[in-house]
Amino acid sequence: MEYELRGGYPLKREEFDERMRYAEKYLFSLGMGDPAEEVGRINATLYIAKIHYIQEKLGYRPRAMFIGAPDFTFQTSHHKFYASVPEGGKVIWGDGTYDFIPEEIEFDFCGTLTGAVGGKPSLEEILDVLHGMNGKSLEIDGRKIEMKNFSPGSHFLNLYEVLDYEAQDLPRVVAILHTSSNEMRDLLIDFVRERDEEIRTPFGKSSILRGEDAREYEERCKYASDFSKRKRRLLFEQIFGNNEIIANHNHYELVGPNEAIIGCNLIGRGGEVFAITLDDSLPAYFIRGKMNLSKEKIGEIVSGPIERWVYEELGRANVLPHGGGHKLNEVDGVAKVVLYPDGKVIIPRCGSKTGGMAYVDMKEVPRGYRSGGIMDRIRSLKLGDHYATLRFIYGLKVDF
Repeated sequence: MEYELRGGYPLKREEFDERMRYAEKYLFSLGMGDPAEEVGRINATLYIAKIHYIQEKLGYRPRAMFIGAPDFTFQTSHHKFYASVPEGGKVIWGDGTYDFIPEEIEFDFCGTLTGAVGGKPSLEEILDVLHGMNGKSLEIDGRKIEMKNFSPGSHFLNLYEVLDYEAQDLPRVVAILHTSSNEMRDLLIDFVRERDEEIRTPFGKSSILRGEDAREYEERCKYASDFSKRKRRLLFEQIFGNNEIIANHNHYELVGPNEAIIGCNLIGRGGEVFAITLDDSLPAYFIRGKMNLSKEKIGEIVSGPIERWVYEELGRANVLPHGGGHKLNEVDGVAKVVLYPDGKVIIPRCGSKTGGMAYVDMKEVPRGYRSGGIMDRIRSLKLGDHYATLRFIYGLKVDF
């Protein structure tokens, strides 16, 4: 990748290249190898370099890596893209004893719940139920929950028919709710603003929490993770009643003192069921997760020797895509990245044209969601076993 340093960039060319080469050693991708992943790799490499710089400044040995799942892609949030936060994988910044947590990831505890639906309600019937929930005051632990859940961003409420459901001992119809917990995200943002320490690096500024503040933040994140799951269950029960819950997972959260998942699922035990959703109107899938990566698969994605700790982290990656991830519709790759002291600019390659447009993020670039290839990657990498196929019935991005 070509990086052009401009505007008085704070590193000399030689040191920048050395730091980027070092960061690239700790980026491992299970992804699709498409232009969206290429943008994702740029952000992930810059983010690893940023974490390495912070660790050096705090007196730690550089120890950070990113494992991109098959849905490895880029952030669509401007401020997260600006901060080079990666998307679609697992980020690690220590061995559990490094006393800091970077805050630009900004956890929202996004995730999906899959539950059984009695009968086969019509779209209009579900709309009526959602409309009837308007004005309701739903609470968890005395905290009122937000009622705008299915319309923002990539969130949704979809219904699917399970193919061959009797043979799999599954319900005939299931609902998948994709929501987050802005209630918890906003409280944590306020907490960070009160306690954070700003660190400036050549790869962008970062806010970190240390010491007791980091430990309190971690405890708050554990509560927020559970709150988000309970919120999805409460919403499901309000709409569909007290039916069976098949799966309920967050895919954007802190999972340890020095570890987070950013837009991917994390398998907690072998055989755990996850729902993988692709673009609307396409089938979704139930997957039984497998603990990963195997020695064989590590050998396929690693070229050359790696440190023992890196090998061990790859062996307990346990990642699974949560969907297809963003794709770029009219971009063939990245021609160049222009770096300034206060940000970066992406110059894409579109067919034979190079440099026709420049972007500070990918939000305005024509994009969609990947569909083909994700299931093939899950199978070939032995991340999980296909359990059932779900036929799309209808979807809602509606809040009243």
